[in-house]
Amino acid sequence: MRNNVPVTNKAYQMSANQTLVSVTDLKGRITYCNPAFIEVSGFTREELLGQAHNIVRHPDMPQEAFRDLWNTIQNKLPWTGLVKNRRKNGDHYWVRANATPMMDGDTVTGYLSVRTAPSAQEVSMAEGLYAQMREDAKAGHARVALHRGAVLQQGAMGKLQRLLSPGMGQNCRPQMVAAGLPGIAMWIGLPLAVVAIVYACAIAGAAWLTWQLAMKPLEGLVADANHLASGTCRTA
Repeated sequence: MRNNVPVTNKAYQMSANQTLVSVTDLKGRITYCNPAFIEVSGFTREELLGQAHNIVRHPDMPQEAFRDLWNTIQNKLPWTGLVKNRRKNGDHYWVRANATPMMDGDTVTGYLSVRTAPSAQEVSMAEGLYAQMREDAKAGHARVALHRGAVLQQGAMGKLQRLLSPGMGQNCRPQMVAAGLPGIAMWIGLPLAVVAIVYACAIAGAAWLTWQLAMKPLEGLVADANHLASGTCRTA
């Protein structure tokens, strides 16, 4: 695994409205990087294009995270997880990374990576988890593993977790609850007028949740997707 040094242990804070976008070929070499990625990484566009994406890999990242990432996207599935990256000057920055295969029919042509700023709580939890995973790797005994970005215990419990992995279903639970509210209102005997109000609120709530979970995260991609589609990405 590539070991980028030195490191300063100084955190670089991304702004909440920044979205880092990059595209790699099948071997992980960068073919496109948006201005936000260039700014946050500290490298120039010329230094990034053509290089392996692990040019920004931080040595604190456990190897298991990248094993899981590549195993997931090479199986034509999206991967999401928290990643600690290294800037050119040795500082670090945390991202919530979303990587997905780019398809031409049934053929994978490359990989799209979209990163946003995680919360302080997410970073704190990831730091603790990754420290444990590094220690386990040194000891040769892994207590946890990653599966499509989710943390699993090893052994029989991990196998059960894989079987019960919710995937997209986890994001659908709020909508399912909202859809069930009118039935609950009728079951407990509320007047029809109240049931109608509950029903209207449930529909509005389900629509809002769907937008928050599925559409809002994509807003930052629209401009970059237009660049990619128009063939102007290399001059962005």
